[in-house]
Amino acid sequence: MTFTCCSPGRSRPLNPQAARISAAGHGIRLFGQFYNDAVRPDDPYEFIDLLSDTQMVSVKRNRMLEELADMIRNDPGLAENLRGGGHIEETSVFNRKVERFIREYGDLSCSVTGGTQCLQAKEPLVNILLEMATHPPVSTARRSLKRTDELRKAFLNRFGEGERTQVAEKLDLARASYQLRDDDNIYLGRIESQLLAAIQTARRRVFDLNQEKRNSGVSQILEDLLADLDHSTSPKTPEEENAGRPRNIKARQLIGQPAGPGVARGRARVIREHSDLADFQYGDVMVCDAVDPNMTFVVPLAAAVVERRGGMLIHGAIIAREYGLPCVTGIPDATTLVRTGEDVTVDGYLGIVTVGSGEI
Repeated sequence: MTFTCCSPGRSRPLNPQAARISAAGHGIRLFGQFYNDAVRPDDPYEFIDLLSDTQMVSVKRNRMLEELADMIRNDPGLAENLRGGGHIEETSVFNRKVERFIREYGDLSCSVTGGTQCLQAKEPLVNILLEMATHPPVSTARRSLKRTDELRKAFLNRFGEGERTQVAEKLDLARASYQLRDDDNIYLGRIESQLLAAIQTARRRVFDLNQEKRNSGVSQILEDLLADLDHSTSPKTPEEENAGRPRNIKARQLIGQPAGPGVARGRARVIREHSDLADFQYGDVMVCDAVDPNMTFVVPLAAAVVERRGGMLIHGAIIAREYGLPCVTGIPDATTLVRTGEDVTVDGYLGIVTVGSGEI
């Protein structure tokens, strides 16, 4: 199927993954309009409570992390061994669960979900588990299931018996769209990790061909093809991003879109590349361009989420709401105006991020 977008007189193909994500987001927005027209709630985002708790893949992944962290909490000997860099007994229950996690979700060293071809080690996963184990468990059960059930019943009861079945189907479709909007990122990340693994294998084989000095023509063609597949870019440094701007500008209050209700304060942790996640600590405020699906494993440690891009339906906003975290999105230059270590207050009700100390 070909999708086209968007200017009059012009069209461009939309790739299938973008089409699915766009369709899912559109489904959520349509339901939101339908709900608000029918219910007229004081909170225009009340409908989100009806769409959450859909067992998203990223939440399942984080639940597995929490189970592993709980094993460390309850076993002082295991915790001491891991902190000392000790060997994990291969036959232990803990090791079997770690290996299962890596098979399903990767070793957390790669910037794509499911990747194991970066460090090819358990250390990144163990480090995040140790940080999680140092603090109380974090649950996604922020909202009362009773309230969600009451909202659903009140919503459906607004319609006559003849309409109720159709309206319930619309709600189910919206919930599926909400889950797809997030899960698609995880599944596509797994596909990308397999592509990266295939590229690495191909490069090793080309290297072997060159070392053996045979099929040089074929190896050159393969080298050119593999070079075309490498679209990686290095993130700009703060100095590069701020080039040409006055040096005396100091951000105090940043305005974005309210994407997750609540107010929280913490130390900013600016994430520019995947390796920055290794330093993430409990109570940090995640500040990033946009929360990548393979970044969400640190969300249970975060106090709040701030993103440069997006709105209510961006991946980071969805995950933040699942954990009940304040979230503000759509702040231009968030990753350059805020610096790691600065104290920030995030108001997810108003969409305001205040840089500097102060009372909540």
